[in-house]
Amino acid sequence: MDLLMEDIPVSTTAITDEETSQCPCCGRPVYEGEGVLESEGQELAHYGYRWAEGHESRFTLGICALDQQGANVAGLAVVSARSDGEQLIYTVLEPEQAPWGDSEALGKVLTRKQLLEEGLVPNLFGLVDAIAANEPRISSRITAQFS
Repeated sequence: MDLLMEDIPVSTTAITDEETSQCPCCGRPVYEGEGVLESEGQELAHYGYRWAEGHESRFTLGICALDQQGANVAGLAVVSARSDGEQLIYTVLEPEQAPWGDSEALGKVLTRKQLLEEGLVPNLFGLVDAIAANEPRISSRITAQFS
């Protein structure tokens, strides 16, 4: 049985400064950064995020879940999130939809089937929720949407 993220204390640590670029289609800012999700001194996942202003308040997370030894569990899960004004709605992206490609360090971008049907990343949506709630560079933007 998987533990829920609400059942364990989690925190995030930034591993890169947030970078800002311009969206090629509308010129609005695009923010990107990377971090680590941790619990009691153990790394649970490495993640990257991409937040584009406008674009229906969508942001994208790339998540590399780690096992108890700190090794990559399966590859890179890519999830898009958007707000409907009351809640966040998640969509698992196919590799060709992801803003990131395969990498030597994080592995291949996993398919929807691998993530949703085969469950290659256990507790994927718990990881997404924990990162969105605890990464201040994301959570502050989410909070602003619901204000």
